[in-house]
Amino acid sequence: MSDTATLSNNDGGSILSNWIIPILWKSGTVIVGLTAIIAGLLYKKQNSLLYFPEIGGIPRRSRNNPRRYRSPQEYDIPFEEHFIVCEDGVSIHAWLLKYSGGDKNTPVILFFHGNAGNIGLRLPNAVAMYNHLKCHILLVEYRGYGDSDSVPPTEAGLKLDAEASLNFAVKTLQFEQIYIFGRSLGGGVALHLMDYYHTKSQLPKGVIKGIIVENTFLSISKMVDVVMPWFVSALKGFVLRIDWNSERLLFDSDKNTIPILFIAGKKDELVPHSHMKRLYDLSKHRNSQTKLYVVPNGTHNETWVQAGKMYWVHFNGFIQRTNNNNNSNLEQITEEDRIDNDNDYLMVDDSMSSFRKRRSSAGETTSSVPMGHNDNNTQKSSSSSAIPMMPTNILDMMTNEVSSKNKKKE
Repeated sequence: MSDTATLSNNDGGSILSNWIIPILWKSGTVIVGLTAIIAGLLYKKQNSLLYFPEIGGIPRRSRNNPRRYRSPQEYDIPFEEHFIVCEDGVSIHAWLLKYSGGDKNTPVILFFHGNAGNIGLRLPNAVAMYNHLKCHILLVEYRGYGDSDSVPPTEAGLKLDAEASLNFAVKTLQFEQIYIFGRSLGGGVALHLMDYYHTKSQLPKGVIKGIIVENTFLSISKMVDVVMPWFVSALKGFVLRIDWNSERLLFDSDKNTIPILFIAGKKDELVPHSHMKRLYDLSKHRNSQTKLYVVPNGTHNETWVQAGKMYWVHFNGFIQRTNNNNNSNLEQITEEDRIDNDNDYLMVDDSMSSFRKRRSSAGETTSSVPMGHNDNNTQKSSSSSAIPMMPTNILDMMTNEVSSKNKKKE
């Protein structure tokens, strides 16, 4: 071998050992270090990535909300304010909207909200529910939210909140016809409560008549795959402590015979539509009254607005079919409004189309009712914010009001 070739090989080996290997080693060390930091932050801060009692300048407590989002009193609805003590001593806040024409057979709906903001933000939805379904509504505020105790919200804590709310509704308020409603995160809470009722509670058999879940997810683990970057998803097996695994719960819950109405917005921009279909598939064989109602234009937060009247037709129909006492206060579904409730998989396209035609021919407007009954904010939000559960028009309205208050103080 020539001297030149030998020198060339030595130079190559020198570059490899003196430059490339150290660079790779340092790069690997940096990557491992960054990964460890990210994993540590995710492990410690994951609850703050899911639960949002406050968002930016939006107040935590309902009394500081804009008008029509502060109290049921603004709607001239009879109501009671309650503080429910949980098993661990934490006190949570609730409003009971009392249906004035109710009797012992009038159902109560336990309303579990999403992951962002106080229960005042849900008042327009709860009031519509109250008026259309003619039921009592118990709006529950999780720990750390609104006027509930200032305790950091956790999965275990929210489950205790739900259990205490159910026991309070039955034992203290003495309701005998209970429906449980949850939207998004609230859907996971509602399904947990169904499992708790079957496995741990000492409540009377048959007191829960039905569960209604809207735009909820299979599990937090599967939502991480949807909303987080791939490298965060790759770490979830090591750091994820939050579960909310409704898929596993329904898969394992052979004893559950409570009917469930799944309400799914097909254009949900946060939770994949396949999640709701999977939950329905796991449940449909256990009770013939379990249904999936799909709203083709329904988005994550505003499916109840976008479906219009048919939303309440399905909700009402579910209660009518599952309420043994046949609450006489419920709006009766007419033949004109009726959808074939014998079908397991229900779509709203044709029914909404004919409904709009009937309203147009009668000279009525066909625009949807916006979130809230604002005098000056009547346009419907067509998108949702980056924060789950919070319709854009509520965010804009509340942020503007908070900003105007701060300017007045200045």
